Amino acid sequence: MHIKTLSLHNFRNYENEVLAFDPGVNIICGGNGMGKTNALEGIYYFSQGRGFRGSSREALRCGCQEGRIDLTFHSGERDFDGQIKFEGKNKKIFLNEIELKKTSQLIGKFVCVLFTPDEMNLVKGAPEVRRRFIDSSIIPLRPAYLSALMRYNLILRQKSILLRGEDYKLLPVFNQQLAEIGSRIIHVRRSYIEGVKDLAAAVQMDISGGRERLEIGYAASVRPENTREETAASFLKKLEEMEESEKENKICFVGPHRDDISFKINGRSARSYASQGQQRSIVLCLKSAQTELIQRETGESPVMLLDDVMSELDRFRRDFLREKISGKQVIITCTEMENSNIKEFNNIIKIENGKVVV
Repeated sequence: MHIKTLSLHNFRNYENEVLAFDPGVNIICGGNGMGKTNALEGIYYFSQGRGFRGSSREALRCGCQEGRIDLTFHSGERDFDGQIKFEGKNKKIFLNEIELKKTSQLIGKFVCVLFTPDEMNLVKGAPEVRRRFIDSSIIPLRPAYLSALMRYNLILRQKSILLRGEDYKLLPVFNQQLAEIGSRIIHVRRSYIEGVKDLAAAVQMDISGGRERLEIGYAASVRPENTREETAASFLKKLEEMEESEKENKICFVGPHRDDISFKINGRSARSYASQGQQRSIVLCLKSAQTELIQRETGESPVMLLDDVMSELDRFRRDFLREKISGKQVIITCTEMENSNIKEFNNIIKIENGKVVV
């Protein structure tokens, strides 16, 4: 899987630019605020159907009412021409000139793994950071998961509005729906953790020279049972037990929106005891495991998007990352060419104020 070209029209700070990529390592360099991350976000849209910063309404260039992203890429022995159009608050997706009715129809056609400085806070950050990580990791592999997640969040918002009022007649209906869809989300998340935990643990052993045993677990507010139906029943029972507390506090206490991922190093909580270096190693392990799992399930290596993360890593971890991305298409953003050891690479794209500098 690899990208050929990215075209940006009235997207973020780009007016009308085309970026061409090699199958190997590509460098996008420039000063802060020049548009490097915007280019990566344009690519990311074709993996998730959305950006990784803000809403689609914020994607348009200031003062513009319409914009467009085009991505030509090769996947599964086929060439694709993808297009996402932004028209005011609306977004339309096209693949090989055919309009897709649902975002889920795009998912899986193009797959990338994104690595940003914000994810360095994955271990010690808030639980929603880890939930966002696991959801974005699952979506490219399970297109239907996106629809389930969107449906769950819609019902959750409706229930939250109801709890802020005084009429609770529809509460049993919302709880039933949340239990049915939420149990599916819980099982998919647990299955994903089962898929990556041993892969990540093996990488952690490698990074630490065999000294550190990494354990990853899914901490669910509803304990997953053997079957989804049994989990849904347990989910509904717990919702009923918490009903009075939810009414009193006007908060939805139970469900995958409250779940978390746990990390342990040699049996101790990484969130409480891991050093900064260990935290960064855990993120590297997760990204490596994510990449390997995608390759196993799809038969292709995902495109790697590294947004200014080299400066966040020490030399040992940079060298380790270089080894892991060897043989894949990689797009790296950085600010200083001289300090990033990137002159060895053939395809270096310089960006200034949303323009490609030749």
